[in-house]
Amino acid sequence: MVIPTDDDPTAQVLAVAALLALEWAAPYARVTIGQSGEFVCRPAPDAAGGLLRLGSDRKERLGDAGRSATYSDEAEIHIVENLDGDWNLPAKLDSWWAAGLMFTASSFTASTPSGVALSETLNASKREDQRTIELLELAQKWALKQIDDIIKSVGSQSPRRLANMLQSVTTELEALTDTHALLRSRYQADMEIMDPNP
Repeated sequence: MVIPTDDDPTAQVLAVAALLALEWAAPYARVTIGQSGEFVCRPAPDAAGGLLRLGSDRKERLGDAGRSATYSDEAEIHIVENLDGDWNLPAKLDSWWAAGLMFTASSFTASTPSGVALSETLNASKREDQRTIELLELAQKWALKQIDDIIKSVGSQSPRRLANMLQSVTTELEALTDTHALLRSRYQADMEIMDPNP
């Protein structure tokens, strides 16, 4: 569970970035944004690069939703963040709409450390360069540290539960390996039938 550090738009967008970074680092885990949960992560500016994991189609849909929520028909949106992380927008946006709106913005003027990280990510999303890779790596490191901390916490508080989780994952992996071997052998048999003289 990713819990935003506050209810301002900057914190909400940072929560989306954290969720995307965690999903990338742990594709087997179910990650959501909310207010409470068994395993909790609090976003940090280092997670901002997670926003770069959004595909262009999804960015566009989120941007359209964000524009609709703010009733903005202006050709350009210029976001100005204040020291509390609020934006110069009349409407209150949910996490995803705020993220989409940020990506459609022509400019994002930051006033907080989190805002600066988001602004840098927004600028990096408009070009492919070394800084884009650095932001992705920074978000990945942040996400892996969160996962390590959760595993350590579960291991120290409930080692039996961790052992059961690992056993469950091992069983699933063995089943997938068997399925892969079966499909591969069927594919090989089909290839031999189709081309008996390779």
